[in-house]
Amino acid sequence: SAGYGNGHQDCPHSFTCGNLGTLHYPFTKAELPDCGLLAIRDCDDPLQPTKTIQLEKNGNSSSIVVNGITQQGEISILDEDFHKRLQQNTCGALKNNYSLPSPSSLYSIHIEYNVTLFKCKHSLNMNMKPPAHYFKYQCHDYDYDIYYDSLPSPNNKEAHSLFSSCSVIQISSKDLTDTSNILSFLSAEMTLEVVLSNDCYECYNLRGGQCLLDSNQKFYCEKGTLYINFSFIP
Repeated sequence: SAGYGNGHQDCPHSFTCGNLGTLHYPFTKAELPDCGLLAIRDCDDPLQPTKTIQLEKNGNSSSIVVNGITQQGEISILDEDFHKRLQQNTCGALKNNYSLPSPSSLYSIHIEYNVTLFKCKHSLNMNMKPPAHYFKYQCHDYDYDIYYDSLPSPNNKEAHSLFSSCSVIQISSKDLTDTSNILSFLSAEMTLEVVLSNDCYECYNLRGGQCLLDSNQKFYCEKGTLYINFSFIP
């Protein structure tokens, strides 16, 4: 069957996307935006070996390169813009959390292998007395500094108590944080985990429907008919 039974008969069960191989929902080609939740560009262009992903429905994904996608819905990406910002102005690039789509009634995206940084205003520094295993990255041109734990398994309870007046930033990490060279472990290459909401999982996988949001951004399932053949062995 060419469609998955949700009234959108142009939607394939799977599609090929160059070196990324065969992909499934919630991914889709940019040419078929209604067939999935995350659109990938240039799947059918052999002259464009680099594929990029659109993480938000109306977002600009020209700089987010897809290196790979697993069957479990993990995406390996390289954000070239974020990489440049980290190299040019680390403190400026760390002003906020890495921007990902906010969790919705359809799905959520999380950074795997992340590191927790604490952004603390200079006015707090005189009262800050972190243990010796915490590093401080100074941001002279901004009103804050960055603190992080050098130990591989930070004590979250201790950290939240120490830095209760600071902002928390989560960024992808490629190595241990046992160095004052913050660029040695922060990375614009990251693995993202895409998790369908329970409602969306049931809608698509059990009912053969399509996960949608109404005008109030509330979830609803545009129902289809999913036929499953069961074979019983006596």
